[in-house]
Amino acid sequence: MLSAKKRLLQFIQQQKLLKTNAKVLLAVSGGKDSVLMAQLFADSPYLAGMVHCNFNLRGEESARDEAFVRDLAKTLNMPLFFKSFDTKAYADEQKISIQMAARELRYQLFEDVRATEGFDKIAVAQHQNDAVETVLINLIRGTGVAGLHGIKSDRQHIIRPMLCFKASEIEDLVQQNAIAYVEDSSNASNKYFRNKIRLDIIPEMEKLNPSLIHTFQENIRHFAQLEELLQQQTDLLKNTIVHQQDNGIRIKIEDIRSLQPQQLLLFELLKPYGFKGAQVDDLLADLERQSGKLFLSPTHCLSINRGYAEIYPLNTKAPESQEIFGAGSYHFGDATISVSESAERPKNLKDKNVAFVEAERLSFPLKLRAWQKGDTFMPFGMRKLKKLSDFFVAEKIPLNHKKHIPILENGNGDIIWVCPYRTDERYKVGAGNKKIFIFEYRK
Repeated sequence: MLSAKKRLLQFIQQQKLLKTNAKVLLAVSGGKDSVLMAQLFADSPYLAGMVHCNFNLRGEESARDEAFVRDLAKTLNMPLFFKSFDTKAYADEQKISIQMAARELRYQLFEDVRATEGFDKIAVAQHQNDAVETVLINLIRGTGVAGLHGIKSDRQHIIRPMLCFKASEIEDLVQQNAIAYVEDSSNASNKYFRNKIRLDIIPEMEKLNPSLIHTFQENIRHFAQLEELLQQQTDLLKNTIVHQQDNGIRIKIEDIRSLQPQQLLLFELLKPYGFKGAQVDDLLADLERQSGKLFLSPTHCLSINRGYAEIYPLNTKAPESQEIFGAGSYHFGDATISVSESAERPKNLKDKNVAFVEAERLSFPLKLRAWQKGDTFMPFGMRKLKKLSDFFVAEKIPLNHKKHIPILENGNGDIIWVCPYRTDERYKVGAGNKKIFIFEYRK
Protein backbone atom coordinates (compact mmCIF):
# COMPACT_ATOMS: atom_id res chain seq x y z
CA MET A 1 0.00 0.00 0.00
CA LEU A 2 2.88 2.37 0.73
CA SER A 3 4.23 2.07 -2.81
CA ALA A 4 0.71 2.55 -4.22
CA LYS A 5 0.18 5.66 -2.10
CA LYS A 6 3.56 7.01 -3.21
CA ARG A 7 2.60 6.39 -6.84
CA LEU A 8 -0.71 8.19 -6.37
CA LEU A 9 0.92 11.21 -4.73
CA GLN A 10 3.61 11.39 -7.42
CA PHE A 11 0.92 11.31 -10.12
CA ILE A 12 -0.97 14.13 -8.38
CA GLN A 13 2.21 16.22 -8.27
CA GLN A 14 3.24 15.45 -11.87
CA GLN A 15 -0.21 16.30 -13.22
CA LYS A 16 -0.59 19.26 -10.83
CA LEU A 17 -3.98 18.00 -9.73
CA LEU A 18 -3.89 19.40 -6.19
CA LYS A 19 -2.02 22.16 -4.42
CA THR A 20 -0.31 21.56 -1.09
CA ASN A 21 -2.82 21.13 1.77
CA ALA A 22 -5.76 21.24 -0.67
CA LYS A 23 -9.21 20.03 0.36
CA VAL A 24 -10.41 17.20 -1.88
CA LEU A 25 -13.88 15.68 -2.01
CA LEU A 26 -13.73 11.95 -2.82
CA ALA A 27 -16.65 10.48 -4.79
CA VAL A 28 -17.13 7.07 -3.15
CA SER A 29 -19.70 4.59 -4.42
CA GLY A 30 -18.47 1.65 -2.31
CA GLY A 31 -16.93 -0.18 -5.25
CA LYS A 32 -13.30 -1.32 -5.25
CA ASP A 33 -11.97 1.63 -7.29
CA SER A 34 -13.39 4.40 -5.10
CA VAL A 35 -12.76 2.50 -1.84
CA LEU A 36 -9.09 2.05 -2.73
CA MET A 37 -8.91 5.75 -3.61
CA ALA A 38 -10.32 6.63 -0.19
CA GLN A 39 -7.83 4.31 1.52
CA LEU A 40 -4.92 5.90 -0.37
CA PHE A 41 -6.04 9.43 0.54
CA ALA A 42 -6.31 8.52 4.22
CA ASP A 43 -3.38 10.03 6.14
CA SER A 44 -2.27 11.84 2.97
CA PRO A 45 -1.07 15.46 2.88
CA TYR A 46 -4.53 16.45 1.70
CA LEU A 47 -7.68 17.12 3.71
CA ALA A 48 -10.18 14.62 2.32
CA GLY A 49 -13.92 14.21 2.67
CA MET A 50 -16.33 11.77 1.03
CA VAL A 51 -19.54 12.17 -0.94
CA HIS A 52 -22.00 9.39 -1.77
CA CYS A 53 -25.14 9.25 -3.90
CA ASN A 54 -27.99 6.81 -3.29
CA PHE A 55 -29.91 6.65 -6.56
CA ASN A 56 -32.43 4.11 -5.21
CA LEU A 57 -32.23 2.07 -8.40
CA ARG A 58 -31.13 -1.31 -6.99
CA GLY A 59 -33.41 -1.80 -3.97
CA GLU A 60 -31.56 -3.36 -1.04
CA GLU A 61 -28.23 -3.03 -2.82
CA SER A 62 -28.55 0.76 -2.80
CA ALA A 63 -29.24 0.79 0.94
CA ARG A 64 -26.35 -1.65 1.51
CA ASP A 65 -23.94 0.60 -0.44
CA GLU A 66 -24.94 3.65 1.58
CA ALA A 67 -24.46 1.82 4.90
CA PHE A 68 -21.07 0.53 3.76
CA VAL A 69 -19.84 4.01 2.79
CA ARG A 70 -21.06 5.45 6.10
CA ASP A 71 -19.00 2.85 7.98
CA LEU A 72 -15.98 3.46 5.73
CA ALA A 73 -16.10 7.21 6.40
CA LYS A 74 -16.12 6.56 10.15
CA THR A 75 -13.23 4.11 9.87
CA LEU A 76 -11.12 6.56 7.85
CA ASN A 77 -12.22 9.50 10.01
CA MET A 78 -13.45 11.47 7.01
CA PRO A 79 -16.55 13.69 6.86
CA LEU A 80 -19.28 12.19 4.67
CA PHE A 81 -21.83 14.04 2.59
CA PHE A 82 -24.63 12.05 1.01
CA LYS A 83 -28.00 12.42 -0.65
CA SER A 84 -30.80 10.07 -1.63
CA PHE A 85 -32.47 10.61 -5.02
CA ASP A 86 -35.65 9.53 -6.76
CA THR A 87 -33.71 9.01 -9.97
CA LYS A 88 -36.57 7.53 -12.00
CA ALA A 89 -38.83 10.49 -11.23
CA TYR A 90 -36.08 12.91 -12.23
CA ALA A 91 -35.49 11.02 -15.49
CA ASP A 92 -39.22 11.14 -16.31
CA GLU A 93 -39.43 14.83 -15.45
CA GLN A 94 -36.39 15.74 -17.58
CA LYS A 95 -37.28 13.22 -20.32
CA ILE A 96 -33.81 11.65 -20.23
CA SER A 97 -32.43 8.16 -19.68
CA ILE A 98 -31.88 6.71 -16.21
CA GLN A 99 -28.13 6.73 -16.83
CA MET A 100 -28.13 10.38 -17.86
CA ALA A 101 -30.34 11.29 -14.91
CA ALA A 102 -27.96 9.58 -12.47
CA ARG A 103 -25.00 11.35 -14.05
CA GLU A 104 -26.65 14.79 -13.79
CA LEU A 105 -27.76 14.25 -10.20
CA ARG A 106 -24.33 12.90 -9.24
CA TYR A 107 -22.35 15.84 -10.57
CA GLN A 108 -24.88 18.39 -9.33
CA LEU A 109 -24.44 17.01 -5.81
CA PHE A 110 -20.65 16.90 -6.13
CA GLU A 111 -20.48 20.52 -7.20
CA ASP A 112 -22.98 21.68 -4.55
CA VAL A 113 -20.95 20.05 -1.78
CA ARG A 114 -17.65 21.32 -3.19
CA ALA A 115 -18.90 24.90 -3.34
CA THR A 116 -20.73 25.00 0.01
CA GLU A 117 -18.13 23.06 2.02
CA GLY A 118 -15.06 24.77 0.57
CA PHE A 119 -13.41 21.82 -1.19
CA ASP A 120 -10.87 22.68 -3.88
CA LYS A 121 -11.41 19.64 -6.11
CA ILE A 122 -13.65 16.61 -6.57
CA ALA A 123 -11.82 13.31 -7.09
CA VAL A 124 -13.47 10.49 -9.04
CA ALA A 125 -11.92 7.03 -9.23
CA GLN A 126 -11.69 6.41 -12.99
CA HIS A 127 -8.61 4.40 -13.96
CA GLN A 128 -6.66 3.55 -17.12
CA ASN A 129 -9.15 0.91 -18.30
CA ASP A 130 -11.93 3.48 -18.05
CA ALA A 131 -9.87 5.77 -20.30
CA VAL A 132 -9.49 2.99 -22.87
CA GLU A 133 -13.23 2.28 -22.76
CA THR A 134 -13.93 5.95 -23.38
CA VAL A 135 -11.63 6.04 -26.43
CA LEU A 136 -13.31 2.96 -27.91
CA ILE A 137 -16.79 4.39 -27.27
CA ASN A 138 -15.78 7.66 -28.94
CA LEU A 139 -14.32 5.82 -31.93
CA ILE A 140 -17.55 3.87 -32.34
CA ARG A 141 -19.73 6.98 -31.99
CA GLY A 142 -17.49 9.17 -34.15
CA THR A 143 -16.48 12.15 -32.01
CA GLY A 144 -13.44 13.15 -34.06
CA VAL A 145 -9.92 13.79 -32.82
CA ALA A 146 -11.16 15.23 -29.51
CA GLY A 147 -12.58 11.85 -28.54
CA LEU A 148 -9.22 10.09 -28.75
CA HIS A 149 -7.57 11.63 -25.69
CA GLY A 150 -9.63 9.43 -23.38
CA ILE A 151 -10.32 10.83 -19.94
CA LYS A 152 -8.37 13.90 -18.87
CA SER A 153 -6.86 13.81 -15.38
CA ASP A 154 -8.03 17.36 -14.62
CA ARG A 155 -11.03 19.22 -15.97
CA GLN A 156 -12.45 22.22 -14.15
CA HIS A 157 -13.11 21.03 -10.58
CA ILE A 158 -12.95 17.31 -11.37
CA ILE A 159 -9.68 15.35 -10.97
CA ARG A 160 -8.97 11.67 -11.70
CA PRO A 161 -5.96 10.67 -9.59
CA MET A 162 -6.55 6.92 -10.12
CA LEU A 163 -5.56 7.20 -13.78
CA CYS A 164 -2.10 6.10 -12.64
CA PHE A 165 -3.50 2.56 -12.12
CA LYS A 166 -4.82 -0.18 -14.38
CA ALA A 167 -7.93 -2.10 -13.30
CA SER A 168 -5.81 -5.23 -12.75
CA GLU A 169 -3.49 -3.30 -10.43
CA ILE A 170 -6.44 -2.05 -8.39
CA GLU A 171 -7.75 -5.62 -8.17
CA ASP A 172 -4.36 -6.86 -6.92
CA LEU A 173 -4.07 -4.08 -4.31
CA VAL A 174 -7.55 -4.74 -2.98
CA GLN A 175 -6.90 -8.48 -2.72
CA GLN A 176 -3.39 -8.19 -1.23
CA ASN A 177 -4.52 -5.72 1.44
CA ALA A 178 -7.87 -7.43 2.20
CA ILE A 179 -9.78 -4.22 1.49
CA ALA A 180 -13.53 -4.67 1.80
CA TYR A 181 -15.84 -3.20 -0.83
CA VAL A 182 -19.31 -3.74 -2.29
CA GLU A 183 -20.10 -5.03 -5.76
CA ASP A 184 -22.61 -3.26 -8.02
CA SER A 185 -24.52 -6.09 -9.71
CA SER A 186 -25.31 -3.86 -12.72
CA ASN A 187 -21.59 -3.88 -13.59
CA ALA A 188 -21.92 -7.53 -14.60
CA SER A 189 -24.69 -6.83 -17.11
CA ASN A 190 -23.75 -6.13 -20.72
CA LYS A 191 -27.02 -4.40 -21.53
CA TYR A 192 -25.25 -1.06 -21.10
CA PHE A 193 -22.99 0.15 -23.92
CA ARG A 194 -19.93 0.78 -21.74
CA ASN A 195 -20.32 -2.61 -20.07
CA LYS A 196 -20.31 -4.31 -23.48
CA ILE A 197 -16.99 -2.63 -24.21
CA ARG A 198 -15.58 -3.64 -20.82
CA LEU A 199 -16.90 -7.20 -20.65
CA ASP A 200 -16.88 -8.31 -24.29
CA ILE A 201 -14.69 -6.18 -26.54
CA ILE A 202 -11.62 -5.35 -24.45
CA PRO A 203 -11.02 -8.98 -23.34
CA GLU A 204 -11.01 -10.05 -27.00
CA MET A 205 -8.59 -7.25 -27.89
CA GLU A 206 -6.31 -8.26 -25.02
CA LYS A 207 -6.05 -11.74 -26.55
CA LEU A 208 -4.41 -10.05 -29.54
CA ASN A 209 -2.33 -7.68 -27.40
CA PRO A 210 -1.89 -8.59 -23.73
CA SER A 211 -0.37 -5.13 -23.18
CA LEU A 212 -3.44 -3.44 -24.64
CA ILE A 213 -4.02 -0.98 -21.77
CA HIS A 214 -0.38 0.15 -21.79
CA THR A 215 -0.43 0.49 -25.59
CA PHE A 216 -3.59 2.58 -25.44
CA GLN A 217 -2.12 4.81 -22.75
CA GLU A 218 0.85 5.56 -25.00
CA ASN A 219 -1.47 6.30 -27.92
CA ILE A 220 -3.71 8.46 -25.74
CA ARG A 221 -0.72 10.64 -24.87
CA HIS A 222 0.09 11.07 -28.56
CA PHE A 223 -3.56 11.77 -29.40
CA ALA A 224 -3.70 14.43 -26.70
CA GLN A 225 -0.70 16.20 -28.23
CA LEU A 226 -2.22 16.01 -31.71
CA GLU A 227 -5.46 17.43 -30.34
CA GLU A 228 -3.53 20.31 -28.78
CA LEU A 229 -1.94 21.13 -32.16
CA LEU A 230 -5.32 20.91 -33.87
CA GLN A 231 -6.90 23.15 -31.23
CA GLN A 232 -4.20 25.77 -31.76
CA GLN A 233 -4.88 25.76 -35.50
CA THR A 234 -8.64 25.89 -34.93
CA ASP A 235 -8.30 28.83 -32.53
CA LEU A 236 -6.19 30.65 -35.12
CA LEU A 237 -8.86 30.12 -37.75
CA LYS A 238 -11.58 31.32 -35.36
CA ASN A 239 -9.68 34.58 -34.99
CA THR A 240 -9.01 35.03 -38.71
CA ILE A 241 -11.78 33.59 -40.90
CA VAL A 242 -14.74 33.33 -38.50
CA HIS A 243 -16.64 36.61 -38.29
CA GLN A 244 -19.15 37.36 -35.53
CA GLN A 245 -22.51 38.82 -36.46
CA ASP A 246 -25.80 39.31 -34.68
CA ASN A 247 -26.94 35.97 -33.24
CA GLY A 248 -24.33 33.93 -35.11
CA ILE A 249 -21.17 33.70 -37.19
CA ARG A 250 -20.24 33.73 -40.87
CA ILE A 251 -17.32 32.30 -42.84
CA LYS A 252 -16.42 33.25 -46.41
CA ILE A 253 -16.83 30.37 -48.84
CA GLU A 254 -13.44 31.22 -50.37
CA ASP A 255 -11.84 30.84 -46.92
CA ILE A 256 -13.46 27.41 -46.54
CA ARG A 257 -12.05 26.39 -49.93
CA SER A 258 -8.55 27.36 -48.80
CA LEU A 259 -8.58 25.19 -45.65
CA GLN A 260 -6.03 22.37 -45.59
CA PRO A 261 -6.85 19.68 -44.53
CA GLN A 262 -10.26 20.98 -45.48
CA GLN A 263 -12.71 18.48 -44.02
CA LEU A 264 -10.90 18.14 -40.68
CA LEU A 265 -10.53 21.86 -40.02
CA LEU A 266 -14.06 22.72 -41.13
CA PHE A 267 -15.41 19.95 -38.90
CA GLU A 268 -13.52 21.38 -35.91
CA LEU A 269 -14.96 24.85 -36.66
CA LEU A 270 -18.54 23.56 -36.97
CA LYS A 271 -18.49 20.90 -34.24
CA PRO A 272 -19.35 23.36 -31.41
CA TYR A 273 -22.60 24.09 -33.26
CA GLY A 274 -23.68 20.45 -33.34
CA PHE A 275 -22.77 19.56 -36.94
CA LYS A 276 -21.54 16.05 -37.76
CA GLY A 277 -18.79 14.90 -40.08
CA ALA A 278 -21.23 13.69 -42.75
CA GLN A 279 -22.86 17.14 -42.85
CA VAL A 280 -19.45 18.74 -43.36
CA ASP A 281 -18.93 16.42 -46.34
CA ASP A 282 -22.31 17.46 -47.77
CA LEU A 283 -21.51 21.15 -47.21
CA LEU A 284 -18.19 20.86 -49.04
CA ALA A 285 -19.97 19.16 -51.93
CA ASP A 286 -22.55 21.97 -52.11
CA LEU A 287 -20.24 25.00 -51.92
CA GLU A 288 -20.85 25.84 -55.57
CA ARG A 289 -24.63 25.84 -55.24
CA GLN A 290 -26.71 28.98 -55.15
CA SER A 291 -27.62 30.83 -51.98
CA GLY A 292 -30.30 29.39 -49.75
CA LYS A 293 -28.96 25.88 -49.16
CA LEU A 294 -29.61 24.94 -45.52
CA PHE A 295 -27.99 22.44 -43.15
CA LEU A 296 -29.50 21.74 -39.73
CA SER A 297 -27.95 20.48 -36.51
CA PRO A 298 -29.97 19.87 -33.33
CA THR A 299 -29.19 23.44 -32.20
CA HIS A 300 -28.15 25.50 -35.23
CA CYS A 301 -28.83 26.24 -38.87
CA LEU A 302 -26.14 26.77 -41.50
CA SER A 303 -27.09 28.55 -44.72
CA ILE A 304 -25.04 29.27 -47.82
CA ASN A 305 -25.81 32.91 -48.48
CA ARG A 306 -24.08 35.18 -51.02
CA GLY A 307 -20.58 33.81 -50.67
CA TYR A 308 -20.79 33.03 -46.96
CA ALA A 309 -21.63 30.10 -44.74
CA GLU A 310 -23.80 31.63 -42.01
CA ILE A 311 -24.51 29.83 -38.75
CA TYR A 312 -27.11 30.89 -36.25
CA PRO A 313 -29.15 29.29 -33.44
CA LEU A 314 -32.45 27.62 -34.20
CA ASN A 315 -35.67 28.85 -32.64
CA THR A 316 -34.39 32.26 -31.61
CA LYS A 317 -37.42 34.29 -30.70
CA ALA A 318 -38.09 37.74 -32.04
CA PRO A 319 -38.10 40.48 -29.39
CA GLU A 320 -41.43 41.47 -27.87
CA SER A 321 -43.39 44.17 -29.67
CA GLN A 322 -43.51 47.60 -28.01
CA GLU A 323 -46.17 50.31 -28.28
CA ILE A 324 -44.99 53.93 -28.64
CA PHE A 325 -47.26 56.57 -27.12
CA GLY A 326 -45.02 59.62 -27.49
CA ALA A 327 -41.59 60.97 -26.58
CA GLY A 328 -39.31 58.61 -24.66
CA SER A 329 -37.01 55.59 -25.11
CA TYR A 330 -38.30 52.24 -26.29
CA HIS A 331 -36.44 48.93 -26.44
CA PHE A 332 -36.62 46.20 -29.03
CA GLY A 333 -34.19 43.42 -28.23
CA ASP A 334 -30.77 45.04 -27.93
CA ALA A 335 -31.87 48.07 -29.95
CA THR A 336 -33.22 51.32 -28.50
CA ILE A 337 -35.46 53.79 -30.33
CA SER A 338 -35.48 57.27 -28.81
CA VAL A 339 -38.48 59.45 -29.69
CA SER A 340 -38.45 63.25 -29.40
CA GLU A 341 -40.33 66.22 -30.87
CA SER A 342 -39.20 69.31 -32.77
CA ALA A 343 -41.01 72.39 -34.06
CA GLU A 344 -38.62 72.87 -36.98
CA ARG A 345 -37.82 70.96 -40.15
CA PRO A 346 -34.49 69.13 -39.72
CA LYS A 347 -31.51 70.44 -41.70
CA ASN A 348 -29.72 67.10 -42.00
CA LEU A 349 -31.78 64.19 -43.31
CA LYS A 350 -28.86 61.93 -44.26
CA ASP A 351 -28.18 60.08 -40.97
CA LYS A 352 -29.58 56.57 -41.56
CA ASN A 353 -29.90 56.03 -37.80
CA VAL A 354 -32.42 58.88 -37.54
CA ALA A 355 -35.89 59.11 -39.08
CA PHE A 356 -38.04 62.27 -39.20
CA VAL A 357 -41.81 62.11 -39.57
CA GLU A 358 -44.38 64.90 -39.61
CA ALA A 359 -46.57 64.66 -36.52
CA GLU A 360 -49.79 65.05 -38.48
CA ARG A 361 -49.02 61.83 -40.40
CA LEU A 362 -48.79 59.71 -37.25
CA SER A 363 -51.60 57.78 -35.57
CA PHE A 364 -50.63 56.84 -32.04
CA PRO A 365 -49.92 54.43 -30.55
CA LEU A 366 -47.18 53.41 -32.94
CA LYS A 367 -45.64 49.96 -32.69
CA LEU A 368 -42.13 48.51 -32.74
CA ARG A 369 -42.33 44.94 -33.94
CA ALA A 370 -40.57 42.20 -35.89
CA TRP A 371 -41.22 41.71 -39.59
CA GLN A 372 -44.11 39.50 -40.61
CA LYS A 373 -44.64 37.40 -43.70
CA GLY A 374 -46.41 39.50 -46.33
CA ASP A 375 -45.13 42.86 -45.00
CA THR A 376 -44.79 45.57 -47.66
CA PHE A 377 -43.60 49.17 -47.65
CA MET A 378 -42.53 51.83 -50.14
CA PRO A 379 -38.75 52.28 -49.72
CA PHE A 380 -37.61 55.91 -49.77
CA GLY A 381 -37.01 57.02 -53.35
CA MET A 382 -39.37 54.46 -54.89
CA ARG A 383 -42.92 54.83 -56.19
CA LYS A 384 -44.33 51.39 -55.58
CA LEU A 385 -44.69 48.94 -52.73
CA LYS A 386 -42.04 46.28 -52.17
CA LYS A 387 -42.21 43.11 -50.15
CA LEU A 388 -40.12 43.42 -47.03
CA SER A 389 -38.68 39.94 -47.69
CA ASP A 390 -37.43 41.12 -51.10
CA PHE A 391 -35.99 44.26 -49.50
CA PHE A 392 -34.03 42.12 -47.03
CA VAL A 393 -32.60 40.06 -49.90
CA ALA A 394 -31.62 43.20 -51.81
CA GLU A 395 -29.93 44.62 -48.71
CA LYS A 396 -28.11 41.29 -48.14
CA ILE A 397 -29.52 40.99 -44.64
CA PRO A 398 -28.76 37.53 -43.16
CA LEU A 399 -31.73 35.24 -42.59
CA ASN A 400 -31.16 35.05 -38.85
CA HIS A 401 -30.99 38.84 -38.50
CA LYS A 402 -34.37 39.63 -40.02
CA LYS A 403 -36.51 38.94 -36.98
CA HIS A 404 -34.32 41.22 -34.84
CA ILE A 405 -34.73 44.29 -37.06
CA PRO A 406 -37.14 46.83 -35.48
CA ILE A 407 -40.08 47.67 -37.74
CA LEU A 408 -41.72 51.02 -36.87
CA GLU A 409 -45.40 50.71 -37.69
CA ASN A 410 -47.95 53.52 -37.80
CA GLY A 411 -51.28 53.21 -36.02
CA ASN A 412 -52.95 52.69 -39.41
CA GLY A 413 -50.75 49.66 -40.18
CA ASP A 414 -48.26 51.36 -42.54
CA ILE A 415 -44.57 50.61 -42.08
CA ILE A 416 -42.85 53.94 -41.42
CA TRP A 417 -39.26 52.80 -41.00
CA VAL A 418 -37.27 49.59 -41.35
CA CYS A 419 -34.74 50.55 -38.67
CA PRO A 420 -32.12 51.65 -39.55
CA TYR A 421 -32.16 50.67 -43.23
CA ARG A 422 -34.86 52.71 -44.99
CA THR A 423 -37.82 54.94 -44.27
CA ASP A 424 -41.06 54.79 -46.25
CA GLU A 425 -41.37 57.21 -49.17
CA ARG A 426 -44.92 58.13 -48.08
CA TYR A 427 -43.63 59.49 -44.77
CA LYS A 428 -40.82 61.75 -46.00
CA VAL A 429 -40.76 65.25 -44.53
CA GLY A 430 -42.18 67.97 -46.78
CA ALA A 431 -41.20 71.64 -47.08
CA GLY A 432 -41.94 74.24 -44.40
CA ASN A 433 -41.77 74.19 -40.64
CA LYS A 434 -44.09 71.67 -39.08
CA LYS A 435 -44.13 69.71 -35.87
CA ILE A 436 -41.74 66.80 -36.37
CA PHE A 437 -41.22 63.56 -34.51
CA ILE A 438 -37.60 62.37 -34.42
CA PHE A 439 -36.86 58.65 -34.12
CA GLU A 440 -33.25 57.75 -33.33
CA TYR A 441 -31.93 54.18 -33.55
CA ARG A 442 -29.15 53.04 -31.19
CA LYS A 443 -27.61 49.63 -30.57
